[in-house]
Amino acid sequence: MTKLIIRRILLLIPTMIGVSLLIFSIMRLLPGDPAVLVAGEDATPETIAQIRREFHLDDPFIVQYAIFMEKMFTGEIKSIKTKQPIFKELIPRFENTLELATVSIVIAIILGITLGVIAAAHRNSWIDNIVMATALFGVSMPVFWLGILLILLFSVQLRWFPAGGKEGFESIVLPSLTIGFTLMGYIARMTRAMMVEVLTKDFIKTARSYGLPRRMVIYKYALKNVLIPIITIIGLQFGYLLGGAVLTESVFGWPGIGRYIVDAIFMRDYNVVQVGIILVAFFFVIVNLGVDILYMIVDPRIRRGSS
Repeated sequence: MTKLIIRRILLLIPTMIGVSLLIFSIMRLLPGDPAVLVAGEDATPETIAQIRREFHLDDPFIVQYAIFMEKMFTGEIKSIKTKQPIFKELIPRFENTLELATVSIVIAIILGITLGVIAAAHRNSWIDNIVMATALFGVSMPVFWLGILLILLFSVQLRWFPAGGKEGFESIVLPSLTIGFTLMGYIARMTRAMMVEVLTKDFIKTARSYGLPRRMVIYKYALKNVLIPIITIIGLQFGYLLGGAVLTESVFGWPGIGRYIVDAIFMRDYNVVQVGIILVAFFFVIVNLGVDILYMIVDPRIRRGSS
């Protein structure tokens, strides 16, 4: 396990360099001059030229990249639009997105695995049909539409939770339920499909023939053997959420990193977009490393194979 972790950490360096080069190149291909957007269309050529000099927009590509990387690692990188340190604005927003993603994925895991196991244990029954219909509803329902429905019900009609913003724990309930319900559908369908397959295996039949309780067979033996694909989909979904659930953040006015990066793209704020995506990519790689470690904890055969 230690060797795998060290190997993945070493691979993190070229991965992040590649991501930074890619996003740095793509941003320069976008139409529009950030200096003009900042200064305004009525600005004088001298003002625009000053902004371009200040942010090194006229320097060669490799020089711009070197300056960007240096300022990013020293924490001196600034927004082209606001001219404020990026990390001062970015870190709190990323923490908000991380908080929303964590609560959402916990809700999705609890509901998804529980409903998936119940559906598999009652295969082809009315319970299975109801669970799968619920999961299909979660997968099919657009996130923004589900969010609006929850606002109308719990904020406008019942007035249990605030409709938007971030003003305490109550504010996270509706956006996390919106995301969690959607992810629950994917996890429930995956869990049910894998459980149905495992429950037909010979070792499950053997366990039942020994007279073990049905609940023990399902949760101790069958569920343990389907955790690998479940962990995979959970890790991927959590990584995507760290990129910012833009639609959900927009519907609920949640001050997350997704909205922050999208606004920066429209303003051609190269520095904000680049730093934001690099930060998200870094944590995505960390999440994948965590998933690999969970693989080895759940299945010792993987640990032995990697040693």
